[in-house]
Amino acid sequence: MDTLSEIPGDRTAARFAYASAGVGVVGVATLGAMYAIEVPKQGPYIFGTINDVTGGIFHLISIPVIVQVHRRLRRTPGSDAAIWLVIAASAAGSASSFLLVFKKLDFTASTGISIGAMAVQAGWFLLAHRALLKSGEYPRDLAKLGQAIGGAVVAALPIAGLAAVEKAPAWIRWGVGGAGIAAGAAAWVAWPYWYLRAARHLSHRG
Repeated sequence: MDTLSEIPGDRTAARFAYASAGVGVVGVATLGAMYAIEVPKQGPYIFGTINDVTGGIFHLISIPVIVQVHRRLRRTPGSDAAIWLVIAASAAGSASSFLLVFKKLDFTASTGISIGAMAVQAGWFLLAHRALLKSGEYPRDLAKLGQAIGGAVVAALPIAGLAAVEKAPAWIRWGVGGAGIAAGAAAWVAWPYWYLRAARHLSHRG
């Protein structure tokens, strides 16, 4: 299936999806600028702060999009629990970003919560889009992209965690762990593109 059958709420969700795509691009750009410019100089972290703000906004405005896509799945107790888990994780990720901006939460704790929220969203992307792809009632391009992004992040996060194991050999930390970081980063960079594609489908403009 190449088009999406319209259900109530699609066009509103499309506006949130367009906003998520735009904010996501700003997030990717500012994070890249922070590591390229500010980290080597050890601050000041202007791009870093902008990235934290955009991260908080992104987690919030992506919720209506995820909920609208989730409505196309068959309702089961597990499915209902899953969407509430995604909503809660997204809200927690947003809160952690804003608390970091206002210096009410330290960087390590905020990063941990944000990564947890990302992992939950990625798990939903993988499982939901796998089911939607099988249903035949959802655009195949969007389902394949969502499944690929979710699967890449889910697989990459534990591998990337090896880079933080200080006692591990260098080839494991920076070889295997570095590959995980690269794969996860590539999937994360592609995330705004999924929201752009979702916005186009949800807007039903042909």
